[in-house]
Amino acid sequence: MIKRRVTGYRRALWLSIGILSFLAACAGDPDEPSGPRVPLPDTAPQLPSATLIIPDGVKLSEQRVGAEARLYSFTLRGRPLFGLYLGPNPTFNPPADAPEVQREIVDGQPAKTVVSQQGDAWSRDMLVPSRHGVFYHFFYHDLSGSDLLTADDIIASLQER
Repeated sequence: MIKRRVTGYRRALWLSIGILSFLAACAGDPDEPSGPRVPLPDTAPQLPSATLIIPDGVKLSEQRVGAEARLYSFTLRGRPLFGLYLGPNPTFNPPADAPEVQREIVDGQPAKTVVSQQGDAWSRDMLVPSRHGVFYHFFYHDLSGSDLLTADDIIASLQER
C-alpha cells in the first residue's frame, strides 16, 4: 500500500513537471520581442549588414546621409518612435567616463547610453560601435508606456551579420 502511494505521488509529480515544461515552452521568453527579423535596408558596401526584430505596426524607412552613412526612422502606427544613424561620424559620442554615461552590451559590443526622464517620458541616446569601424547611434525623445518598451526591445535586438 505504501509503495502504491509513493508510485502515485511520483506519477503525479512527473505529470506536473511535464505540464509545466510544456506550458513554459509554449509561453516563450517574455523579454524576447516578437516579429520578424528584418535587415536594415540599402546599407552601402562600406556599412555592415545588420538585422533588427520589427514588431507588427512598426515601419522602417531609410535615408542616405552621404555615401558612407544612413539615417533610419522607425514609426509605430504613424507616430515617430526612434531614429538610428549608421555611419562613421556620429554627432553623439560622450566621453566614457562622463558621470551620466551608462554602459550596456548590445550584440556583444559595449554601448554608451545617456538617458533622461521628465515625468513618465524618457529620452535616450545610445552609441554602439560596429565591428566594421562605424557606429550605430540610436535615439528617441519623450517616449513612454508601450512605445518606450517597443523601442527598447527593437534596439536590444540588433545583430550584425
